[in-house]
Amino acid sequence: MFRKLLALTAAVAMCVAAFSAAPNANAAPVSGSLQLDIVITPDCTGVLSGSGFWTDVFSGDTPICPKVTGTFVKIEADLALTLSISGLDITSTSVFTFKGLEFEAIRILATVGALTVRTNLIFAPSVWEIEQERSTSTLTSARYCINFQNPGDVTPPFLDCPAADAALFFLLEDVGVFHPIIQNLALAFIADNGNMLDGPLYFIKKVVDLNLNIAGLVLSIRGLFANLGTATTPSFNTGLVLALEGQTVSGITVRAETYFGARQGLECFAECKPIERARGGKVVTSFTVQEEKLFIRNLTVAGITNNIRAEFQFFNGDLFPAGLTYFEWNQRFRVAPWNLSISNTIRFDGTLVPRFDSLVAAIRVGDLSVTAIFLYYLNSVKRFEAQLAEFVTSFDPPGVTVTSDLVLCTERLFVPFCSGGVDEHDIYLSAAVGNFTFDARFIFFGLFNNFYEVWFDVTYKLAPGVDLANSYVIGNDILRAFSFRLTWKF
Repeated sequence: MFRKLLALTAAVAMCVAAFSAAPNANAAPVSGSLQLDIVITPDCTGVLSGSGFWTDVFSGDTPICPKVTGTFVKIEADLALTLSISGLDITSTSVFTFKGLEFEAIRILATVGALTVRTNLIFAPSVWEIEQERSTSTLTSARYCINFQNPGDVTPPFLDCPAADAALFFLLEDVGVFHPIIQNLALAFIADNGNMLDGPLYFIKKVVDLNLNIAGLVLSIRGLFANLGTATTPSFNTGLVLALEGQTVSGITVRAETYFGARQGLECFAECKPIERARGGKVVTSFTVQEEKLFIRNLTVAGITNNIRAEFQFFNGDLFPAGLTYFEWNQRFRVAPWNLSISNTIRFDGTLVPRFDSLVAAIRVGDLSVTAIFLYYLNSVKRFEAQLAEFVTSFDPPGVTVTSDLVLCTERLFVPFCSGGVDEHDIYLSAAVGNFTFDARFIFFGLFNNFYEVWFDVTYKLAPGVDLANSYVIGNDILRAFSFRLTWKF
């Protein structure tokens, strides 16, 4: 009943928006967007076959499809409406699928002088609590894990905390491992199989953000109110994130964040699409100080810009004890005569022992730019060695861009996965002709051999504010998925 009521409300609001937007759209207090997606995949590709999906993606193997096969079809409409009245913005975001109204969020934004207040109310059939983890061995990058879900279960295929889940991270973050339509299909299938989409919509979370700018200092207060119970037996938990940020006359920025009853991570709702995620912290059951973070940016010494990040936790976790858990130091500088930019990032553990280092050098000459990335890991005798080297070469004359992204593996960790010392070679093509925009990505697990996949994305601007998009993900012997998208901004 509640889903039907919210759906009816959204439909009425959409009609109001349509009438308000024409013909004098500039004066209308209601604006918004409507996005319609149709995603189709053959039922033999492995994209929706549970563990077979991960095996297919990470090994490069592809299943054999018959000439005639069935299909899975996913249809979705995302509607966003904003009512603006005298400095007050009220936005409704609704997600509709075959199951009806799947997600509803209401955001209220108000500005009074130096004070800005944002309030988000989220209604969904389920919630995923996702915690951020790092590897204890190399601290190379953030990874995710599931530490709470209700109702339903998405573990498996995802991993429970504290196990760091790379697949979950790659699906949620746009890091180039999966095409967005594959992310869309995989997350929807996993959520549907885990019974995360069948219940009624109920109030799950409220987020209140207050930002106050006083004499150059920005005070931010984020209140997190989460229902970790059910629609009939709610159980509310509260978290608070306090942040204070300021900038000196010389441009140095200092920011401190303290988490009360909350930790770094995010919360997903329903099938965990990008608009169904809440970032900026997740609640825990104990309202005590959990974490502290310190950021120092733009500290320039002898022409070198330094950025520092330090993280502390005040509980004994599964991977790290209480105290300093992570320290990152980034250094940047430019060599003006050569137009060369250098960036080096080193990561330390809680005892300030270096665990990982990355060096990025970039140079640009006219329409040609080259970026070299070297990743250094500790070897068996605790010495750094370059084990991955990435070279990104881009040529972008007017209207066309051609990019080669070549990843080489040089030492022990990655050699078994390489073909002739090459971990992956991606070639990107982008062009714009009139109202058409074309993007392609060719993926090889070798220099120009072991072709794995190609992505095609075509966008056509049908009218002002109206775009049509078509995407294809084609494997070495099968069509993995394709989609059609209509976007209307009014």
